[in-house]
This record gives sequence, C-alpha cells and structure tokens, in this order.
Amino acid sequence: MTCSLSKEFSLSTSTEIENSFIIEYLPTAPGDAVKVYLYGLFLCKNSRFDISLAEIAKTLDMTEEQVKDYFKFWQDYDLVSVVDEPFSVIYQPILSGYGKAKKYKPEKYTEFCAVLQSLLKSRAVSVNEYSEYFSIMEVYGIKQDAMLLIVENCVERKGDDIGYRYIAKVAKDFGARGINTVEKVEAEFGKYLSRTADIEKILKAMGSTKQPEVENLKHLNKWINEMGFNYESILFSASTLKKGSFDKLDAFISELYSMKCFTIEEIKRHTDKKKELFETSVQIAKNLSLYFEVIDTVVDNYTSKWFEMGYEKETLLFIANYCFKQGKKSLENMEKLIDYLFKNGIISFEAVNTYFLKIQKDDEFILEILSALGFKREVTSWDRNNLKIWREWNFSDDMILFGAKKSAGKSTPIPYLNAILGNWKNKNVFTVEDAEKEEVTTNKPNETKTVTVQQVAAKYEKLRYNATKKAEQNLLKANAIDGFSENYKRLNELDIELAMSEFTGNKETTANIQIELDEVKQKVVNYLSTINLSLDDLKPQYSCSICKDTGFDGIKKCTCYEKVVKSLMK
Repeated sequence: MTCSLSKEFSLSTSTEIENSFIIEYLPTAPGDAVKVYLYGLFLCKNSRFDISLAEIAKTLDMTEEQVKDYFKFWQDYDLVSVVDEPFSVIYQPILSGYGKAKKYKPEKYTEFCAVLQSLLKSRAVSVNEYSEYFSIMEVYGIKQDAMLLIVENCVERKGDDIGYRYIAKVAKDFGARGINTVEKVEAEFGKYLSRTADIEKILKAMGSTKQPEVENLKHLNKWINEMGFNYESILFSASTLKKGSFDKLDAFISELYSMKCFTIEEIKRHTDKKKELFETSVQIAKNLSLYFEVIDTVVDNYTSKWFEMGYEKETLLFIANYCFKQGKKSLENMEKLIDYLFKNGIISFEAVNTYFLKIQKDDEFILEILSALGFKREVTSWDRNNLKIWREWNFSDDMILFGAKKSAGKSTPIPYLNAILGNWKNKNVFTVEDAEKEEVTTNKPNETKTVTVQQVAAKYEKLRYNATKKAEQNLLKANAIDGFSENYKRLNELDIELAMSEFTGNKETTANIQIELDEVKQKVVNYLSTINLSLDDLKPQYSCSICKDTGFDGIKKCTCYEKVVKSLMK
C-alpha cells in the first residue's frame, strides 16, 4: 500500500521553514542554493521521497550536477546529509539561534589565506571575508589561484584597502559566466585592459570622473555583442547624458534598442525629439502659469500624446496661451480643447489660428450685440449658441444687429430679440429695409389701427419674463445637486459639438458625440427627477392666451398668431 498527497492537496497546504534558516543562512547563500534547499524541504514535507534527480533539475531549470552541488553546499553547513550512490538527501535539524559556519578543511586554504592577506596590505582580512571567498570558490568552482588573480586585479584598480563586497561581486560575475581558471581570468582582464581607453572615453563623454571598472566591460560587451550597437553610437549616446553613469547609459541604450535607434543619425533624431518634448512641456506649463517639480509626468501624460496626434511645438504653445487667456489654466482643460480640435481635423497652426480668429471675431460681434441690448458683460457659451442659431436662420450680421437695437430697453432683451428674429424668419423678412417696412394694419368701423410686430411681441413680454424667471429658479435649484452642474454644462457643450460635427460631415465623430450626449442627458434627467423637474423645466415655458399652446419660443411659434393679432386690435 502506498499513501501520498495529491498535487491539489499539496497546493492547499504550506511548507514551514525555521526562522533560524532565514536569519542565519539565507542572506549569504547563493539564490539557486536557497531554491534547491526549499524545494527539497517541500518534497520531504509532502511525502515525495521517490522523485528523481532529473525531475528536480527539470523543475528548477538546472542541470543534475548543479542540483547535486547545491545540496553538497548545504551539507557543508550540516543542514543536510548527501549520499552519492544512489543519490539521496537527508535533511538535518537546524540548531535554533546558532548559525553554523560552513566547514572547510583548514589545510585546503592555508596558502590562499596567506597570499590574500599579502595582497590586502592596508587592512586585516576578517573571518567573514575569508568565508565569503571560500563559499564563492566552492559554489562557482573558481580555482584558488584564479580567485587570487581576481583579487589582485581588483586591488590594482581600487587600491589595497578595497572592500571585499566589490571583490565578491566581480568574482560571482566571473563564476556565473564560467570564468573560473587563471587562463580565463587573465583573458577576461586582458579584454578589459584592451577596452579601458574606450571605457574612459565613455565616462568622460558623460562628464564622469570615475575610473573604469570591470563591470563596465560587461555593459560594453552587452551593448555591442547582444544588442548590436557600434562603439561610435555608444559614445554618442553617452555624450547626450549629463552627469551620467554606466547604469544610466545602460537604461538609455535599452530605450534606444526598444525604439530601434542604432545609428548616430537615428539616436540624434530620437534625442532631439525627446529634448523638444521636454522643452515644449516646460513652456506649456509656463504659458498656463503652472509649476511641476518633475516635468516627466507632463511629457508622458500629455505632450507626447499631442505630438503623436500631429500637433507641433508652435501650435501647442499657441493653444496653451489661448487657454490661459480664456481662464482655462489647466492641462485637463487644454486636453479637452485639443481633443475637440483633433476630432474636427483642426491640427495645423494655420487651422488652429483660423479657428481662434473666428471665435474672436464672433465674440467681438456678440459684444456689439450685447452693447446694443444694453448689457455690459463677458461673452458666454449661451451667447455663442444664440449667434449660431440666428445665423442658421440665414440672418446677416446687419439684420441681427438691427433686431438687437429694436430690442433695447425691454425687460428681457434677448428673448425679445429671439421673438423678433423668429417672426421675421417666418415672414421671410431678411433685409433691414423689409424689416423697417414690416407692420400689420387692420381696419375698424370709423377708424384705422396699426399694430406692429413689436407691439404684438410686447403683449407677451411680461409673460416671457415671468417664464424665464421661473426657469432660472429651477436651474438654481438643480445646481444645488452635487454633480449636476458639470453634467449640464457638458450637455450644452455636446449640443454645440454635435452641430459642428454634423456640419463638417464626419459621421463617425457625430455618432461618438451622439452616444456621449445620450449618456450625459440621461444623467441630467436622473438628477432632475430627484427634485421632480425635467429638462423642459429649465427653459422658459409659457402659454398662448388664445390657443393655450405651451412651450413655444416667442410669439412666432404660436399656432394662432392671427388670432393674437386680432385680439390686440380689439
């Protein structure tokens, strides 16, 4: 009979590891040695004694010899016992609170220790340092004379007071790459010496005063042999970095590699574009009167995206300046404007300039209309929408201004102007001359009475005023709801965007705007339902006293206009 845990059962359980192993052994042990120890412990605690060495090696992505070597590494610490034929491992208990030093035969390293101390004349070699070197040699199979050669070369470059962690780092790097004999170490340092002048030039190009190190050669070999850069391109890349290091240069070359920039010309174009991105981002922030301690976030989240959309530096700075003048001093507001421009194909500087000039010209004309009506205030989006509608009714600017002058002095001049223009439209009156002649004349017994359109509109002026006041009160009440005002504002913006999109004939853009408009409109309706209002309640609502028509915008839309006129003449 055989009993064992299923894979599923094993996944639902845990493998305990003593804290003494983590504290005393794990920090200084090679990573792969820790992997082997923990996996073996897992197998023991999950009743897997029958697993083969080949299976362990395959699971850990190692060779069988490496697995054996790492188990023997732990045997030297008395944490396991290893039997070679057949290969088996027995885990031993860890003595809590005591980290046992690895066992080495003293006579094995006597000569090594003496030569090592003679190389490091300025300080005494500690027991821990000796143990570190012993461990590296055992794990990576580095010969003693090869290890001493590594130490000697490191001392030549760093001085005999060099810290042992630097030596250990170089030795581990060599060992990991199979450089473990005197011949191989000499060849590696020979390569380093032959490239020292090249490395010095790279350091100098980055403005670094550091001396060449063995690790620099590793980077250089990677850039040339693995990534395909030539030395001239690497040197040029280094010259683009201020106060750089080999680690920073490695990151930059990796960036160039991902962008497929290998030649000096390609690298120059990349760096010039990157420089332009940063300079543009800084200037945009300045134009918007913003400050960013780290400009990278502006580059990543905004400027780089705008460049990809086709906007150039001059155009972006122009847009930023426009946003500042309009009081929209944020990157978010600038992004909304650029998205709108992009959707409507307004990308080049000339196109953007023409668009802004049109807005400026329209605003100047609106100010003239407001002045004629008796207003002294800034232009609003409502004013722009009104002008757009009047022009869609085919009225010239002269005709609109004439109507404004006729509406001056009324209690609600703009609704009154809407009424006059609406009436003219219905009667096909589109010139100032025809408007001046426009009047309604009827006869009564023994008298003639003339009723002008202005008199008809005046009849309902008070009615419209009251209705407008009520709509304003409803809007004020709705704005008290958290989240309503921004959605209602967006709804009005989308109405304008939809009209412009339909005008340009971009069906895809129109469809996208319509989808967003429907979503925002539903949100607004939901907000209003909480206070028993509808969208219609935010607009002036009034009824004709004759036909009781409701919701019409001015006397022009009443279905019994003639009756109204006749009633006024009585």
